Amino acid sequence: MIIRNAKFYQGGKVVSKDILIEKGKIAGIGKFKGEGIDAKGLFAFPGLIDPHVHLRDPGLTHKEDFKSGTRAALAGGVTTVLDMPNTKPPATTAKAFKAKLQLAKKSAVCDYGLHFGATKNNFPEVKKAKPNSIKLYMGESTGKLLVDDIYSIWKHFALFPKNKPLIVHAEDEETLNAMKKMKGERGAIAEKIAVEKARLIAEQTGRVVYFAHTTTFEAVHLAKIWERSVVEVAPHHLFLSQDKDGGRLGKFSKVYPPLRSEAERRELWGALYYVDTVGSDHAPHTAADKRAGAAGFPGLETTLALFLDAYNKGMIELPWIINRMAENPARIFGLGSKGRLEKGYDGDITLVDLDEKWTVRAEDFESKCGWSPYERFKLKGRVNKVILRGNLVVDNSKVIKEAKGKRVL
Repeated sequence: MIIRNAKFYQGGKVVSKDILIEKGKIAGIGKFKGEGIDAKGLFAFPGLIDPHVHLRDPGLTHKEDFKSGTRAALAGGVTTVLDMPNTKPPATTAKAFKAKLQLAKKSAVCDYGLHFGATKNNFPEVKKAKPNSIKLYMGESTGKLLVDDIYSIWKHFALFPKNKPLIVHAEDEETLNAMKKMKGERGAIAEKIAVEKARLIAEQTGRVVYFAHTTTFEAVHLAKIWERSVVEVAPHHLFLSQDKDGGRLGKFSKVYPPLRSEAERRELWGALYYVDTVGSDHAPHTAADKRAGAAGFPGLETTLALFLDAYNKGMIELPWIINRMAENPARIFGLGSKGRLEKGYDGDITLVDLDEKWTVRAEDFESKCGWSPYERFKLKGRVNKVILRGNLVVDNSKVIKEAKGKRVL
């Protein structure tokens, strides 16, 4: 495959060159003879990597499954997803982890990896499964994988290999319970306390700690006191707030951690220099589930577009998007052949039209859940084509082909 006339960053500068893909790998960058895909007017990104998705498979497949979720990923410009463990059964034993991998191998149409789940006593299972990452919920969330006692938290931090990402959902359960009794809300103080606890334990144990979906400026900076902290943000905490969107969304606004105030949302933008990754936290629920109180938003098909729109508004630069949504996730999770438009890397390429204006309509999406918190948002910038290991899988913003996904984590 030859991709012609695309613009992309090379050596810190925007260039317009051909990209040659052979046997699923980028074989060269320059000028090449032969038939190819004309990408004139499009901008090329490395295939994006989403380190934080909930594809609901197994056990909750009425909301999403590996096939629908990975099709949604491709439609959103994402060629690799890393899936969270809170399914039914949860991926907290070696047996359940292996069974989930088999489901993904059978159905995923983009590349994938799985995070293992921590519990209060599954240390032998972590050792047996030998995962490359684990997720620890310091506050209760969907799936009830709660590890709220210091001993269990500390033991996971101490025993899991120090250079592998230990991902934390940083909300302190004791604080959440106290706030519920006193005010009935799930405030940002619970996040700050959990970030402090996890950071201090990470310092004591000398390990990498990955803070998922950080929601406030202060939490980002508390985390970054420790040099081996990795900080993720989710799009909904940057583009939505309880003040601005809570009334519009009603029961559909429920998410963990919650949407913050408009002032806190604006402040979070001021911390983006210190943020390492973007995770969509794609957490699909049906409309009926949401009305019944389920927490979470779908996000795979809108995350990149939201940031492209922000770029068009002068709020962010394209290199930031490339770094936080491709290069850094590949480095942090050890995906050595992903995340760059360079010779020898996987032929995963996302081609976007920076100028296309479009309206978000969930009825057009690949996700099963059928709704979006960004419904009817008017955005500028859209995924046009996606290439997965040399296969054109998205064209004119639609999934046109299913390639077989490969395990990367």
